[in-house]
Amino acid sequence: MEPFNFGRTLSRAFALMRDSLASVGVFILVLQLINGAISFVTQQQLVAAIADAAETAEPGAAPLAMFASPWYWGSILTSLVIGSLLYAGATAGLLKVARGEPASLGGCFQAGIAKFLPVLGLTILWWLGVALGWMLLLIPGLILITMWSAALPTLIGERLGVIESFGRSRELTKGSRLSIFGVLFVSVIILYIPMLFLGGAVAGGMMGGMGSMRDLTSGAAFGAMSLLISIPYGWFAGMFLTSLLVSIYTETTLFKGGGSTAQLSDVFV
Repeated sequence: MEPFNFGRTLSRAFALMRDSLASVGVFILVLQLINGAISFVTQQQLVAAIADAAETAEPGAAPLAMFASPWYWGSILTSLVIGSLLYAGATAGLLKVARGEPASLGGCFQAGIAKFLPVLGLTILWWLGVALGWMLLLIPGLILITMWSAALPTLIGERLGVIESFGRSRELTKGSRLSIFGVLFVSVIILYIPMLFLGGAVAGGMMGGMGSMRDLTSGAAFGAMSLLISIPYGWFAGMFLTSLLVSIYTETTLFKGGGSTAQLSDVFV
């Protein structure tokens, strides 16, 4: 049994990213491009819907027009579907790489499709649980995020059900949660500090392009700018988060004495 190592966990995450660029990296990029194209179309439709509401509805009703649009709800559904495929396939590929085995682009797609429904269920329950924890004065939400940080790799790698995966993650992270919280805190800094600058660039472009909500040229330009920023950032975030979760899972199995990864060779079968 080895103690949970903060530095080794982060170092392993970046090593996994490096070693899986040709397989998991391409897989995530393909899905990000698809998601970006869908988001671009959705954004244009929502801008048009809000513009129509601004001209025809009562004052103050325009912002609510977004929630009445089927494009809005369709974009949420699309994000859930693509996100579940992405994290299922990427996690399966990274688990292979973590074991020193080669991953493939086709294998990532195969695993993503095979594990889509369980990952979708786990994602929905994870968000509901964490949201409830956030509403209970923040701390319970942080505890759940830490306690469930190994749930996704457990679901993919150990062939467990959704509820069992939450329980297995709780077991694996016990005794290491303060260190895991530290790793997650550092990951937030790594992910969101660049986003502050990128978000500023998008906001500046948006303010510069605003004149009339009916100015389709400026709307398309803003959408293209958002797309150019969101795709590479989304790729990095997807690569880093999945690599980090697999690294946390690997580190916690070492801390608990290992023995839980024997079934990983069957992930792509």
